[in-house]
Amino acid sequence: MVLSCMTIPTLLAKLKNLQKFKWEVWSHPPYSPDLAPKLGSKHLFGTRFSSDSDVKTAAENWLNGPAGLNKLVLRSDKCLSRFGDYLEK
Repeated sequence: MVLSCMTIPTLLAKLKNLQKFKWEVWSHPPYSPDLAPKLGSKHLFGTRFSSDSDVKTAAENWLNGPAGLNKLVLRSDKCLSRFGDYLEK
């Protein structure tokens, strides 16, 4: 993560707000390729797009479909129910 002198005051302000409202802050788990959605390499393989908006539409359709982020919920649930010891076979 790249921090600049402009982002540090913003981060500190956000942390103060979280403490003010007594919200619990969880640390992010390490990156896990098992939990990350596979961005449809088979779905878009060989596809040529004529514009940026076509790429955006295709990505949004994939992410909103059953193969996209919906499966992320199931994978995350498996991970949490196994206390982080998750490996997709």
